[in-house]
Amino acid sequence: MTASPAAPRPRRRTLGIVAFVAAAAAVAIGAVGIWLAGFSLGRILRLSDYPDLIANATDPDALLEVAQGQLWESLGRAGIALGILVIAWILHALVALWGLVQGIVATSLDRGRLWGVLAIVIASTGWIVLAAFMQEALLAGLLGLVPFVG
Repeated sequence: MTASPAAPRPRRRTLGIVAFVAAAAAVAIGAVGIWLAGFSLGRILRLSDYPDLIANATDPDALLEVAQGQLWESLGRAGIALGILVIAWILHALVALWGLVQGIVATSLDRGRLWGVLAIVIASTGWIVLAAFMQEALLAGLLGLVPFVG
């Protein structure tokens, strides 16, 4: 009896699928973080902050003290919005890097080549979509402040 050659095992696509999910998750994480930063930016000034200024208009020293306190609160809220934005970009970059590297490995090992190529494309170009979305989200947050500007 001669041994027949073993049938080749089909290649598993798991590596490429995980790379694709990581690349897509990087874009989703970045988009949610950027949206949250824009939403937070629109909450820098609150409508309830300014009746206090008007009510204390008779005493200039009290008015200055209240105005300074509200200014520092507003700057603190702006710092939180900036922190959320920076964390969103860092998380996006790390997860996209993971998806990119795993996509390259999946493509080179032929373990989900199509999914790996898609992961490479999404991970390497997702930041362009997020940069365009960031402008819109931050502008929307700033436009929420328009009643307070004039």
